[in-house]
Amino acid sequence: MADPAPAERTSPALRFAEQGQHAQMRAFAGEVLYTAGMPATHMYVVKDGEVDLYLVRDEKRTVVETLRRGQCFGIEPHQQAQVRVHNAAARTYCELYLIDHAAARDALAASPTLVRGMMDTLSERLAVAHEVIARRANFQPDLLIYAQLLALLGAADLGRQGPQAAAPRGRESPTNGMARPMLQEVFTTARLLFGHSDKHIRSCLGKLAGLHLLRIDDERGTGKQVLFSPRDIVAQVRKLVAGDVDQDKLSYEYISVDEFAALVEAERPQVLRKLAASEYADDIFTFRRAEVLRLLNEKGKRFFVERKIKQPSEFSDIADLEFADTKSIFAAVAKVDTFALAKAMSVLDDGVAKAKILQCLSQRRRAELEADLADLGTVDPVEAQQIGQALITEVKAAMRAKSA
Repeated sequence: MADPAPAERTSPALRFAEQGQHAQMRAFAGEVLYTAGMPATHMYVVKDGEVDLYLVRDEKRTVVETLRRGQCFGIEPHQQAQVRVHNAAARTYCELYLIDHAAARDALAASPTLVRGMMDTLSERLAVAHEVIARRANFQPDLLIYAQLLALLGAADLGRQGPQAAAPRGRESPTNGMARPMLQEVFTTARLLFGHSDKHIRSCLGKLAGLHLLRIDDERGTGKQVLFSPRDIVAQVRKLVAGDVDQDKLSYEYISVDEFAALVEAERPQVLRKLAASEYADDIFTFRRAEVLRLLNEKGKRFFVERKIKQPSEFSDIADLEFADTKSIFAAVAKVDTFALAKAMSVLDDGVAKAKILQCLSQRRRAELEADLADLGTVDPVEAQQIGQALITEVKAAMRAKSA
C-alpha cells in the first residue's frame, strides 16, 4: 500500500475525529450529502474517499473543490443562520466522520493545535476558492465575458468623452469611436464582477491584444489605458469563440439524468434501469459532462442504450424478463392471475419485457389484464415487487428445466 501523503498523516481534523466518539457515515458515489440552504448542524471529516463541493449557477452544477482523506468541510462559522452555502456530493465511495458544531467549538477552544491546523487548511482553500469558482462556474468563454466587460466600460468612456467620440468611421475625430478606459479600472471591475486573479485578468487581456482587438497605451502622467472599439469587440470575439468548447470547464460540470438521457439519445427509464443495474454507473456515477462525452466518443450511443445480456441467475427485476425466452415466460404467467400480474406490471414501462409478457397471454387473458391495469389505482410498491420476484422465480425454474 502506498504511503499516505504528509497532509493525510498530520491532519489535525482527522486525528481529532479518530480520537473522539463521533458519528460516522458511509456515502456511495454520486450520493448528495447536503444542498445549499439546508441547516448546518455539523461538519464532516473525510476518513476515506473523495467528496465534491459544487455550486449551482444558471441551472448548471459546477464542482469547485474535491476533498480527500483528512480534509474537513461543512464548516459555516460566519453564518448566523447556520445554513449550508454550497452543495456536497460523494465523488467516490466515502467514509465520513460527523462532528456536531457544539463539539467542534469546544474542541477548538481547548486545542490550539487543532485551531492552527484547521485555520491553515481553511486559509489554503480560501486562497484558491474565488478563482476556481469564477473560472469554472461561468460557462461563457473567458474572452467573451471580457469583451462584454470592455464593451460596457468602453460605452461609459465614450459617454464621458462627449458626442464627438462616437463619430462614424472615416470622419476626422479625436477618437473615431475608440474607447480609452484606464487599465486599472478594467482590473478593478474584473476583480469585483468575476473574482478573477490579476494573473488571469492579465492573461485574458493579453489574448485579446494578441488578436489585435485592443492595445494598451502608456500615457505619461495618466497611466496605462486600454484602447479598443466598444462597438465591434463583442461581435468579433463571438465569431472567434463560436463552437469553441472549454473542456476544462466541462470536466467540472454535473448534468442531470434528463440532460444525460437527451445527450446520449436514450429514454430516461432506460438510463435509470441501466444505472440501477450498475451497467455503467462505475464509469459516470457523478454525471460529469466530460465523462459522458468521453464515453460517447469512445463507445458510441449504443453503449448507453443496449442492455447487457443477463443470465437467469442474474435476474433481479421484472424488467429482466426481456432476456428470458417466450416459452419460459408463458409457463410462469400461466400460474399468476391477471389482477396480480397487473400489479407486477404496473412498474414496467413500454419496453421489451412488457411486450414479451403480453405476447404470452391469450386474447381473453390479455383483455382481462388490460381491464385490470385500467382499474388498478394506487399499487403498493412492495407488493408489486413481491409478485414480480415470484414471477422471476417461476421463469428461472422454467428456464433451468428447459436446459436440463
